[in-house]
Amino acid sequence: MTSRAWIGLAGLLALAGACHQNTAPLGLLPANSAGGWRRTTLQATPVSEAPDPVPRSAVTRLETADYEGPGKLEARVYELTAPAVGASMAQRWRPSADTVFFNRGRYFVVIKWQQADRAALRDFVRELEGRIKP
Repeated sequence: MTSRAWIGLAGLLALAGACHQNTAPLGLLPANSAGGWRRTTLQATPVSEAPDPVPRSAVTRLETADYEGPGKLEARVYELTAPAVGASMAQRWRPSADTVFFNRGRYFVVIKWQQADRAALRDFVRELEGRIKP
């Protein structure tokens, strides 16, 4: 095999490894959560389809999940390129109705709900905050 072929093969293997790393679930959105929430969907969402005003170039992955229980909610976890990005996003984020957000290290989380019990929602957010290590 020529050196050019070896370089090409090494490039393909590196690309495959990078793609493989981003396909594993983040493992941060639980199947069942405090407050009586049950996850009904979980998906890796393309960053280009992010529903929030996030800097696309600073987002490595986006995972979304829908939950049912004492209401309905959607949780979105953005994996960021650096912790400083999340801190900056939290400072500039504009609050909106029925939405809460927080950042932890390289993760930025947005939770949007519909007709949710406030105590159950608070329990969900606390548990999710505890699952994400800074």
